[in-house]
Amino acid sequence: MRVSKEKLIELARSEAKKRAEMGDVISAYIIGSVASGNPILGGTADVDLVLIHKEPHFPMQEILPLSDDFHLDIIHHSSELYDRPTELRVDPWLGPAMCEPLFVYDPHHFFERAQAGVRGRFHRADHVHERAQAFLHRARGFKSNLSPNGKWLPTYMQTLLEGANAVATLAGFPAAGRRLVLILEARIEKLGQPSLFERFIQLHGADQIDAENVGTWLAQWERTANETSVPDDVSSRIRHRYYSTGFEALLTEGRPDIIAWNLIDNWFCKVEMLDTNKSNNVHRETWESAVNKLGLGYKDHDRRSSELEIYLDDIEEYLEIWADLHGA
Repeated sequence: MRVSKEKLIELARSEAKKRAEMGDVISAYIIGSVASGNPILGGTADVDLVLIHKEPHFPMQEILPLSDDFHLDIIHHSSELYDRPTELRVDPWLGPAMCEPLFVYDPHHFFERAQAGVRGRFHRADHVHERAQAFLHRARGFKSNLSPNGKWLPTYMQTLLEGANAVATLAGFPAAGRRLVLILEARIEKLGQPSLFERFIQLHGADQIDAENVGTWLAQWERTANETSVPDDVSSRIRHRYYSTGFEALLTEGRPDIIAWNLIDNWFCKVEMLDTNKSNNVHRETWESAVNKLGLGYKDHDRRSSELEIYLDDIEEYLEIWADLHGA
């Protein structure tokens, strides 16, 4: 299936209109890589489609396959979420998402009116700073929940990302998706603070690996994914392919460090899906070997927690310096 960005937008628009005819969808817009640039990586892509409903909608998120290589990642919002758009301009995620999306369905101008409230003074220094502070606050919240047990690593990784986005959002929209590390790098270096990006890399051990390490880990991650796969779960299979092809494409750039964060996060989720039988212990052993190589094993909790606290303190100090320089 040969698909262009324009075709993906057309397919998302068609799905939004169909949902509106069938239910209570009043508006729809696209965010993410389709809205901001080239979404296709390694021959695959997703479309982040937000559907706004008159009433609350469950589930809040769904995956709709378009083919083996393309899918819609649909997020459902209630219209009441948009009742106070001027407050949303300082929301660290929804504010940027509403600032420059692609409209695909808005016959009654519901989203257009809400967006106008968000975009007004969106780039004013005090609002930029407030979004950055919101990310730092989120990071502090995650950090407070760190504990040296089997679940500490995903909390640690999320804390690290929230902290990095606190800096990155000062120079643009926050980073997410398969290219998130590349986006963080570009945003933070634009601010003239490459050391803060380098420490993000160091804090999850990505500076300690090479292409051979990552190639081996990708093969092990694939085997773990096969162990956890459910034959009839088409959405999970397509989502796995989306990441697999992205990892391979990014690895060809000669930067294994840009894959590590997403690989660790995704691999952990798959390992956690396993039962505790003998074959699954093998998968856990390969996982634990990888995270120990990165300095992210259970024994590293105290050291990494201390390093992370210093990192967040340094980010807080930089946000204060930025605010003074920009009159925020």
